[in-house]
Amino acid sequence: MSQETNARAEPGGHLQLAICRAGTERPQPEDVCAAGQSIRLANSGINRAMVLQLADAVLRSDNCGADVDCVWSALLSLIYADNLLAANEYCRRLSRRPGWLRSRRHQHTLLLAQARIRMFSGRPAEAAPLLESLLTRKVAGPLDGLTIAWLVETLVHLGEIDRAQGILLDHDLLGRIDTDFPARAHVLAARAASHIAAGQFSHGIDDYRACGRMLTTTNVCNPAVIPWRSKAALGAIAVHRFDLAVALAEEELAAARRWGAPRTVGCALHALAIARRGEKSIPLLEQAVELFELAQTHTELMQALYDLSALHIERDDLAVGRSKLEAVEAVARVSGNSLWLRRAEAGLRRLDSPVESVRLTRQELKTAQLARAGYSNRQIARTLCLQVRTVEFHLSSAYRKLRISGRRELVGALSVAAS
Repeated sequence: MSQETNARAEPGGHLQLAICRAGTERPQPEDVCAAGQSIRLANSGINRAMVLQLADAVLRSDNCGADVDCVWSALLSLIYADNLLAANEYCRRLSRRPGWLRSRRHQHTLLLAQARIRMFSGRPAEAAPLLESLLTRKVAGPLDGLTIAWLVETLVHLGEIDRAQGILLDHDLLGRIDTDFPARAHVLAARAASHIAAGQFSHGIDDYRACGRMLTTTNVCNPAVIPWRSKAALGAIAVHRFDLAVALAEEELAAARRWGAPRTVGCALHALAIARRGEKSIPLLEQAVELFELAQTHTELMQALYDLSALHIERDDLAVGRSKLEAVEAVARVSGNSLWLRRAEAGLRRLDSPVESVRLTRQELKTAQLARAGYSNRQIARTLCLQVRTVEFHLSSAYRKLRISGRRELVGALSVAAS
């Protein structure tokens, strides 16, 4: 059924919806705020065009645009729909309004949205101070849990895993999280990201799946809200649970295509490309890169380019592998992302070494993968039927070739594409 949406101001101050349905001559008003409708549609992962139209109408309205809850819903809708430029511009305009300057809650809302925009734009170093300032202000409210979650996730993207887990510890979020804790699903996703980054893949997968169950119970079907399936899939790949990874990635891709936002589709394609490990992996990953470039979401773009480089190098196409690492380096420089700049530079240094010193042997790779997954040397020895001394030899050789100091750095040095 085709529908066309118009928004108009009502005496109550909020934008009311008038939806033109097929077969009717005039709009039929519905008693619902346009901001609420936009975020409900966004959470459901349907009708992205209407979501963009509604969010824009809210933020242009003098009445609804002054209500902090309406503005928050509209800004989130724009972010989920990949319209980061518009969201950032509206934040800039709102920050100049006197009413927004006087209210701490209004300021908190704007800073939180701006931090998220910067994170997706590949600038976590700019996002982290904003989020940290919000935590130190201790403005009690419904966004506190989200502030914690997004700060943890941002620190993970900066490679500051200890700080990220320290934030969780400080707020008593490393154990069981109360069911009524604000933004519990986002906290679970952030904690999962910290586990994955630390090489604790099974814990990360468990937290992502718990996050997914909670989103399902609250009717949030859109992977743009939290792409938990693709993130869990990448963790599953690291521990060689390829069937699980493929199932999660395919399910997310179907939902992402219904929504149609480039970043969301790209995340699912990225995970599926690595999970399938076949002839289509490189074309799928190239599609993901194109979508991330279209959405200007540099955080995901750098990871996808890095994994694309690893796939080309694995196939002995060193020239293309180098070009993808150089692309990571360029994006990292523009974004000011020191973590990905270091990773790209380290990868390029490895390529500059003699080929035989860059490539891990099959046994070195297996040993390094298990070490990255959190296995002790003794557990690796039992799994691979080796002596502990042999495991130590293979790991030392892998560290030397990868130019890292120990197993903690394997998560960054050993691309998930090499799993």
